[in-house]
Amino acid sequence: MIRLVSLAFVVLVAWPVAAAELHVWVDEAGRTHVTDDPGKIPPEHEGRATHRALEIRGLWGEELSGPPVGDATSPDAEGARVRRILRGALDDLARGETSRAQVSLEAVLRQEPGRPEAHWYLALLDWQRGRLDASEGHLRAFLASSGDDFGPWRESAHQRLARLEDERRLLAPTEGELRLVAHSSEHFRLQVDQALQDGGAPDFAGRVLRYLEEARRDLGDRLAVVPAEPTGVVLYGKASYLRAHRHRFTFQTVGFYDGRIHVVSAAHPAGELRSLLYHEYTHALFREATGGDRPFWLNEGLAEGAERASRGGATLTRTERAQLRGALEANTWIPLRRLGPSFAGLSHEEARLAYLEATAAADWVARHSDAAARARLLAGLGQGRSADEVLRAVVGVSTDEIEADLERELRAHFPAPSPASAR
Repeated sequence: MIRLVSLAFVVLVAWPVAAAELHVWVDEAGRTHVTDDPGKIPPEHEGRATHRALEIRGLWGEELSGPPVGDATSPDAEGARVRRILRGALDDLARGETSRAQVSLEAVLRQEPGRPEAHWYLALLDWQRGRLDASEGHLRAFLASSGDDFGPWRESAHQRLARLEDERRLLAPTEGELRLVAHSSEHFRLQVDQALQDGGAPDFAGRVLRYLEEARRDLGDRLAVVPAEPTGVVLYGKASYLRAHRHRFTFQTVGFYDGRIHVVSAAHPAGELRSLLYHEYTHALFREATGGDRPFWLNEGLAEGAERASRGGATLTRTERAQLRGALEANTWIPLRRLGPSFAGLSHEEARLAYLEATAAADWVARHSDAAARARLLAGLGQGRSADEVLRAVVGVSTDEIEADLERELRAHFPAPSPASAR
């Protein structure tokens, strides 16, 4: 099982309210926290932790924050326009529309190259996408353009710049054999790339094991299946992963499952690793229940759905649904039956489309079943019955009928323009 490189950065935006004074502080890992409860402020930050703030909750479970962008009803027309664009960009981030948000934030910088808020949010986007040089550039620009009103975020920016070197070391080419350090919990056997552990957060292994236990609990509820034995997990720095596994795939990946979960991790893991572990752990459950990996579209679609659910976001964004509708119109849609055996041989762009199709199809199954029904579906596949036989028994339709219904939904949601409107 494979995991395509993720470009998702999803946040939930909660605009500050005047009735509650927000307190902001930065922890030792450079994360900025927000609370309206003074009792939750660590003692060492008391007395200097009150600021206006925009609270951002990472839907993977990490608390972040950003500077507010102000009211768009200013007598300064150009300034009000920029603030509206910034507010719109943050709304896009809340919906998972990261590409639209990036375009808007970059448009702000073309008008106001020193706008601190735009640099801050672009730095977060680039950080989550692994674009370390771009993130560093925005962090430095943020520090150069921000003042005392941005105190907590300036402190966080300095700490993030220091952490960049830890991440860059994991991208450097490695020599010699891969060295793995063993850790364990009740349900997992974890092995960590020595280079990753040496350059990572002090509580690296404990944090990863906590993410894994959360995945086991949540996916057990979602699919009504748990592994009979502890699950093996191997974590790599990026360079070590590429050196060990680049030959396996025709497109870029950050994780796969072959009886053990193999994933790339940052030195300071957070939400992106957590969601990636949810993805690969779903493959482990699928293999546990079915004894195999097919139909591949259902396997990958369930994993994508679990990953997105772990962040609390929509299964598919409007932009992704529009991409699927475009594939139907352009006749580039890949039939689900082609994706049943594997995704092998697909180009990088074809693989992106395949993941979206699989996510949509598995979401269709999830919308027409409960956890017990999904468990029966997986058990039926484990008994050697065909995918169509089991799908008909559990949700009443075949693979082709699921695909046809998805096409109807997409065409109804994004109707093609009439000839008159096209003119």
